[in-house]
Amino acid sequence: MDVQLILKELHEVGVLEGHMQEFKPLTGGTSSEVIAVMDGAKPRYVIKQNDPVIVEAEAEFLHTYSQIEKLTRLVYVDPLHRYLVYMFKPGLTRYHGGNKSYLLLNLATELIAQYKPLGEKRHYGYPDHPFVDWRDFLLHRTKESGKIIQDVLSPEDHRIVHALVAGMPQRNFKYLLHGDCGIHNFVFAENGTLTGIIDPDPVVGEPLYDLIYAFCSSPDMLTVDTILPAVEKLEPGMTGSYELNTEVLQGLYFRIATCIRHHPEDLDQYTEAWTYWLNRVR
Repeated sequence: MDVQLILKELHEVGVLEGHMQEFKPLTGGTSSEVIAVMDGAKPRYVIKQNDPVIVEAEAEFLHTYSQIEKLTRLVYVDPLHRYLVYMFKPGLTRYHGGNKSYLLLNLATELIAQYKPLGEKRHYGYPDHPFVDWRDFLLHRTKESGKIIQDVLSPEDHRIVHALVAGMPQRNFKYLLHGDCGIHNFVFAENGTLTGIIDPDPVVGEPLYDLIYAFCSSPDMLTVDTILPAVEKLEPGMTGSYELNTEVLQGLYFRIATCIRHHPEDLDQYTEAWTYWLNRVR
């Protein structure tokens, strides 16, 4: 949809003030188009266009968790779900490493612990690719990741991951998750404090998925001591009985596939972490 038409609509419904005419492109996801609406020299709002199913899901996530301060505030949703508008989140979007354990603790207590369970009628997975079982969603991700990883890992490693995922217990936890909860979607203050979490790609699933996603999203400090304190902050009702080593190995498998496609320079660190967690599983 033409940006000028969107701006015209937003002026007509009173979302934008009359002087807000300027905009600049922002980096969006793989399928979204994103712009910042300027208020003078500063960005004020973000307009994101995407497939209507995806727009509706993102709007649901932001509306459901509107009380969570670190998320962006939803301002307007197009009735046809062609786009949505939310407040711009100021800050730095580059992660420089440091106290990753504290970052995960912050994420666990201020975001993930606030997640709300969903009704039984909701399917697992993405809104445009639902699954009856959470295990089926993870198996799908495992198969897709395996196609990318190929001989970066041994055939035995691939078999181990497939067997672990296939043997996962059915816990029947359904929560609305961020779904893309990685450092690339974190906003930081100058001192490195986490101040915002942006760009959800909502998934219905188990809360531990988002925490492990965040843990694996950078190649530094991928040890059990880094993630365990954050996991322990989640209520047992959100996690049930779990095997952390197995869950992290699955998440690391997915991340290695992403690394190969987008951050090959990090591969050595991830394969080192893979050996560490594989030995813990064994």
